[in-house]
Amino acid sequence: MTVDWKQCECGVKRDFLTRANAEKALGKAKAKRGRRGDALGTRRGLRIEHRVYSCEFGGFHLTAESRSSYAFRVAA
Repeated sequence: MTVDWKQCECGVKRDFLTRANAEKALGKAKAKRGRRGDALGTRRGLRIEHRVYSCEFGGFHLTAESRSSYAFRVAA
């Protein structure tokens, strides 16, 4: 079963309407990337989403960027 999403107004990102839908999509994405890495024999170099964040337009997005990296980039 897929998770409902729509195109976000902020750009080309998927907009999940609820945090629960975003968390479910995050779990599916992690599992898919893991299976892909296992099939290749290594997970090195794969972009794997790690967390969910809220958008200023009211939706939720997935990101591979860590919280500390985001905080450092915003502070600079």
